[in-house]
Amino acid sequence: MKKINLLTIAILFATAMSSFAQTSKGTLFVGGGLGFTSSSGKFTTTLGGTTIESDGVKSTTFSIVPGVGYFVADKLAVGLDLSVNSSSVQVPDNNDPDDYEKTSGTSFGFTPYVRKYWMVGDNFGFTGTFGAGVAFGSSKIEEKNGNTTVTNDGPKTTDLEIGITPGIVFFPTSKVGLEANFGFVGFSSTTSKTDLGNGNESKFTNSTFGLSANSIRPSFSLGFRYYLTK
Repeated sequence: MKKINLLTIAILFATAMSSFAQTSKGTLFVGGGLGFTSSSGKFTTTLGGTTIESDGVKSTTFSIVPGVGYFVADKLAVGLDLSVNSSSVQVPDNNDPDDYEKTSGTSFGFTPYVRKYWMVGDNFGFTGTFGAGVAFGSSKIEEKNGNTTVTNDGPKTTDLEIGITPGIVFFPTSKVGLEANFGFVGFSSTTSKTDLGNGNESKFTNSTFGLSANSIRPSFSLGFRYYLTK
């Protein structure tokens, strides 16, 4: 009986230790995340008892964020995330619902970061990620007018951000971590440059401080990490 009790205690102790081994100093992790946002609207007009409904603005954003990190101390990691993003915004013509202007863009960026883990159980915890990132993008503008569709180069963009991303983490096994990140709190800036020809260009900069999302980091993302524990 004594041997059985000692064996049980040893197993429970080993299980508890392995649950927290993912966030211990010296652990390396690799993986990535996916982000997706979508929105759409409808216009409804009622004239003389007749109701007409037409599509409003539609927008979608898709992001892939691979990365690598290393725990420099227990529950404290540094890392680098790369980002590949695709976005689309379609604005209908008010006079003809079949006509529209559609802007499609792609961007590439990177974000070095520091992440703190607060474990509240053997397998679940909260995270706070402080990062500073940059992304560079380009776009195309497609205009449909009747039977004619014209595509031109759109603005080139530069996104900057510095701030904190809150999240949660769950460890279903000792090697695998599942993450969810929610938004971004901090400073972000987007600069758009449009080539007007003959060496001329227009430039627009929009800066935000607070809760926001941009091409570096979407408003919501899911992630998977593989932990190379000692």
